[in-house]
Amino acid sequence: MSLLEDIQVAVGGEQNATILGVAISLGLVIFTTLLIWLCRSSRAKGRGILLVGLNGAGKTLMFSQLKFNAEKETFMSIKENTGKLSLDAANQVKTVDLVDIPGHDSLRTLLLKKYIPSARGIVCVVDSVNFSKEVQSVAKLLYALLSHAAVVKSRLPLLIACNKQDITVAKSAKLMRQALEKEIDALRTTRAAALSDTNDQRLESTVPVGKEGKDFTFADVRPVRVEVVECSARTSASSSDRSMDLSAVRAWILAQA
Repeated sequence: MSLLEDIQVAVGGEQNATILGVAISLGLVIFTTLLIWLCRSSRAKGRGILLVGLNGAGKTLMFSQLKFNAEKETFMSIKENTGKLSLDAANQVKTVDLVDIPGHDSLRTLLLKKYIPSARGIVCVVDSVNFSKEVQSVAKLLYALLSHAAVVKSRLPLLIACNKQDITVAKSAKLMRQALEKEIDALRTTRAAALSDTNDQRLESTVPVGKEGKDFTFADVRPVRVEVVECSARTSASSSDRSMDLSAVRAWILAQA
């Protein structure tokens, strides 16, 4: 083989290697783009932020503070309250659809089925003062939400808002989180009984909650992200203590918008 032929073979090999490298890079780009698209398509597409909780937890007052930045006289809700909530972000205003779901079992179940498909996140408002009396009921509601197939499929983030922190005897978020994890862990072992206990456990098809064979923690309910914050719907947002106002709740909603 002549020197010219050797040069042609070498150049051809380099060209093939270059083409192969480009093809592999292009394939990786296409694969990554497709993966990102699939992930985004499975996430919540709506703009709804749902306020849920037991009667007396302070959902409607929180709705008023968030929507109107003022306390309004509230009564036990028999229908949902809805409204647009606009929040200032960096160089832009983000808007969500705020929905206050009544605390009555049957109404809550019906309205959650209606609004979950268009939701972007769920705020579970919990009474920090009467928590010791209501911990089992709150745990059942959270269990129902965390095992709800539509919530898991849409990867709806969940905020547990420990309300009424302006009252001295309010339980701390840390204590409430630990107590709820313990109650939900117990519920998992008696799931059949829990499902027939209240209408809340019949929202729709369910999925396992947490990791099997391990004590339940909110960190184990991925892909749903659960956060716990302290707040108060009765204190002015100008308070320097974030646990004594709705700053943490507003920041969480803004992060979902």
